Amino acid sequence: MKHFVLFLLSGLLWVPAMQGETARVAGPVHEQIRGVIDEYETNVRANTQKIIAATTEEEKARYRGTIPSAGPYATRVMQIVESHPDDAGSVTGVSWLITQAAAFPESEKALQMLAGSLAMKPGIAPAVKALEFRPLEQVEPVLQAIREKNPHAEEKAAALHALGMQYFRRFEAALSPTEAEAAKSRAMDCFQEIVASHGQVTIQGFPIAEQAGRMLFEMGNLSVGSQVPEIEGKDLDGQSFKLSDHRGQHVMLIFWGGWCHACHGVLPMVNQFVTEMKGKPVTVLGINTDLPEEARKAYADYQVNFRNWSDGTTSGPITTLFNLRNFPTFYLVGPDGKIVLKQTSLEAVREKVKGL
Repeated sequence: MKHFVLFLLSGLLWVPAMQGETARVAGPVHEQIRGVIDEYETNVRANTQKIIAATTEEEKARYRGTIPSAGPYATRVMQIVESHPDDAGSVTGVSWLITQAAAFPESEKALQMLAGSLAMKPGIAPAVKALEFRPLEQVEPVLQAIREKNPHAEEKAAALHALGMQYFRRFEAALSPTEAEAAKSRAMDCFQEIVASHGQVTIQGFPIAEQAGRMLFEMGNLSVGSQVPEIEGKDLDGQSFKLSDHRGQHVMLIFWGGWCHACHGVLPMVNQFVTEMKGKPVTVLGINTDLPEEARKAYADYQVNFRNWSDGTTSGPITTLFNLRNFPTFYLVGPDGKIVLKQTSLEAVREKVKGL
C-alpha cells in the first residue's frame, strides 16, 4: 500500500513535486526551476515541523502564521520560464505554477502558455490534469486542443480525465434531466476513451485507467436515485454486518478517520444527531479509515456512539468502492436502499429526515 501525505495548513496545500513527470525535460533550465521549487518546499516542511513540535496552541498558531507563501517563489519560477520560453525545462515551471501556485497571477500566465506554445509538448500531464479544478469555460478549449492534437499518450489521457471530471461535476449539479444526461454522456465518453485507449498510462504514479474506471462505476452506481451498493464488513470486534440489515430505515453513512482534522469538529455533531434520532427510523453507520489500533483511540477520544465498519485505511475496500475523494463524506440512503443524498452535509441530512 502506498502512503501519501498532504499538509493542509491555513489554506496551503503542499504536495511533493512531480519529479517523475519532469524527468523527460531535465537540463539547466529544469534544474534552475527545481532549485526554486525545492527551496520553497524545504521551507514549508521546516515550518510544518515547528507546528508539529509546538507544545501550546499559541505556539502552533504563531508558526501557522509564518507558513511561507508560494507567491515570491512563483515570481521567480515565472522569471526563469519567461527567459527560456522555448526550453523544454520550462515545462517543469509551468506545471508547478498551475498545480501549486493557482492563487497567484503567475498561474494565469502559465495557463496561457499551456494553451499556446506548450500545448503539444510532453511533460505537461500533471498541469493538464489539474485543470479539472479550474472553471470549465476557462479551460475547455485548452483541454479539447490537447486531447485532439497532443501526440503524447500521457497528455491526451490527462486532458480526457480533466474533461471527464468537469463534465461529471456538471452532471452532479444539473438542474434538469436533460442537462444531467448531456453532461453524463460527455463524462462517460471521456472516461471510456481512457479505459479503451490509455490502459498503460500512469500520471504521477497512478494508473489513469483505474481512476477512470472508478468514475464510471460511480456514475453508474453511486448517483442520487441509484440503488446503493451493498456494504458488508466487520467492526473492530470482528463482528460482521451489512448495510442491507437496515433496510426499511433511513441510513446516514459517514466516511471518516481520526487522522482527518476536518472530521474532529464534525464527530461531536454526529454523536448529537445519533442521540436526536433515537426512537426514529434513522440509523447512523460509519466507515472508519484508521488502522485498528488507531481506530480504538479515535473512538474513545471522540466518544463515538454509532457503529462502524473498520475499513483499515483510506484505500480499504468500502472506501475504494465508494470512490472517496474527501473526508468526512456523508451519504443518506432511503428505506428502499436508494441514495437520497450524496456527498452532502449533516445539516442537509437533518433537514431531509426532519419530521420522521
